[in-house]
Amino acid sequence: MGGRIIEVHLNTLSRASSVKLLQNCSHKTLLEDDAVENLVSKCGNHPLSLKVIAGHLQSGFTVPEVASQLDRLPRQPEFSQRLQEMFTALPEQLQGILIKLSVFRTWFDAEAAADVIGCHRVDMKFELHYLKCRHLIEQDDWGQFTRSEPSRPSPQEARYSLHTLTRFFLQDNRTPPMAALYIQAEHNFVKLFWKRLEKIGKLAETNSLDALAQIDDNRVHLEQCLDLLIREGAVPDVSKTKRFHKQYSVCMTWELFLDISKRLKFCQNVAERALKQGNRRSYCFYKAMEAEQLVAKFQYGKAIQMLQKPFAILGELESVDQEEKNSMKLVKALLHYVKAHAFGCMQKNGDALSEIKTSLQQCKSVSGNSYFAARLVNQQGAIYMNMGKYMESLDCHLNAYEILKKSAASDLLLDVPTYLMNIGTGYSEMGKDVRQQKPLEAIKHFEKAIDYYDRSLSTEKRLHMDEYIKTALTLKNKAMAYCHLHRLSEGLRMAEQSLTIRRKYLPQKNPDVCRGLIFVAQIHYDMGREKQKSGDVGSVEEFQQAERYFGEAAEMEVSGRPDEGFPTVDYEALKHEYLDVLKRLCKNDELQRRKKIFMDFDRKVEKRSVSPRKQSESSQSEESTSGSSSNEEAEDEQQTHTGC
Repeated sequence: MGGRIIEVHLNTLSRASSVKLLQNCSHKTLLEDDAVENLVSKCGNHPLSLKVIAGHLQSGFTVPEVASQLDRLPRQPEFSQRLQEMFTALPEQLQGILIKLSVFRTWFDAEAAADVIGCHRVDMKFELHYLKCRHLIEQDDWGQFTRSEPSRPSPQEARYSLHTLTRFFLQDNRTPPMAALYIQAEHNFVKLFWKRLEKIGKLAETNSLDALAQIDDNRVHLEQCLDLLIREGAVPDVSKTKRFHKQYSVCMTWELFLDISKRLKFCQNVAERALKQGNRRSYCFYKAMEAEQLVAKFQYGKAIQMLQKPFAILGELESVDQEEKNSMKLVKALLHYVKAHAFGCMQKNGDALSEIKTSLQQCKSVSGNSYFAARLVNQQGAIYMNMGKYMESLDCHLNAYEILKKSAASDLLLDVPTYLMNIGTGYSEMGKDVRQQKPLEAIKHFEKAIDYYDRSLSTEKRLHMDEYIKTALTLKNKAMAYCHLHRLSEGLRMAEQSLTIRRKYLPQKNPDVCRGLIFVAQIHYDMGREKQKSGDVGSVEEFQQAERYFGEAAEMEVSGRPDEGFPTVDYEALKHEYLDVLKRLCKNDELQRRKKIFMDFDRKVEKRSVSPRKQSESSQSEESTSGSSSNEEAEDEQQTHTGC
């Protein structure tokens, strides 16, 4: 999928800044003052022009050659004057159309233009052709390039765009009547692309691959639509069952292209407007979604506190209409679901289980086989996993997967990789539970877990969602299953792939990066111990690798992280195994230094009178790599809901 396009307005620079930019970009600090003054003046102190000129100088052109070329170019005032003449020469109706078209930050087709302008599509095609012939809009070759992609149908409509300079000119030269037309175009734009986002959300429930393709094509428009809705606009309605599911699908879809901070801001603003407009049901819905974003940011207590007012408001609402009663049940189910998610992340499993059961009761009385219901059942499975009830957890994850399969003819759905991975984790935990008493049965469970992990990874690849955060989690879980089967070399390869992905996409001190480091170190540690028992001199190299990864993880543990600096759930295992590695390598000075560092850090944690907080990933690891993931899916639930 393509990246975001961010619009940046560049103003002219001061003379001193222009000189500095030109010299830095051209790497020619020995330019004479007169030469610099001449080039800066000819560029009008504009940063983009200066950067282009610097590129010419860097390529070997002399200052006189570059200055000569600049003399042949029209000055910016002349360019603006020329655009003004072209704009003034247009009929008044076409001037208004061009102003309205400037609302598009990127391409548009005749259908989108007609909806924003407010005219028939056939008439719009004639107007676009007229503007194109006068070089005020451009037609691109998007259709020509996408025909080579078999997964996408060839577009039937040409695509147009305004040159950036033309759009800036139109924005800077709006008279009050033209400004009113532009505001009207913004309203039409929001209406059009919110409706398109709702359709994409509905499509994602049956064919996520096509939905992802549409998101990719419309990403800039969808982000712009949400940006405009943050400021003003109609509050989306959830007063009916279908409308609830439609808005929940939208929220599910924006996880794929909108970062958490923007989602949080959107929910805050829409909820406030809903309350001002007296739309209390929509207020409760978006407050629940706002709290869900806080959970994703590790702010569990704040999320639970935020839900108090929506719960109180729903308790006061009364409705005679059955459809409104049903939608109210779904909003209540959403509130209980978010609360259960927060409690689960805080390891308050009893409270979490109570909340999720209440949520499921509300939801199933209205809509038992929906995408939303599947997520509730999946969350219940995560809570059972936290409680060590592996059979109940596995049943829930299998049930969540079956609900999705019933709701769509295809398994190419956004949450399918998550549910398949969670099923694999269930089998892995059952294997760990019986490996001492029934080793052969445990082997079957681990092999089944690997099979589900492979299916999860394969589905991710088919959805073009592979090699991202969710992939890292599945790879780590698969590595653990290999370690349970004593296939440490295969497990190490998977663990290293997982760590590479996490380093790429997560902040440096993220707890999941820290836990990935510990996991890789633990595998080297186990491999070193096995080689040492057999007298293999290669054990030293394994212990040295373990020391390197343990050391980096230890620095992250004791130096504090964005999640309030609490130690990860693997911290105790890290201390024990890291110190043992140093002892085996006979590094006594480093051993004593590390002991002191750990003791100092433990005292700091103890002063807070707070037990080590659950991180976004799994529970306490066992003595070695063979058991460091009893609740890996808890991270998955979170990662899946924050975008891929």
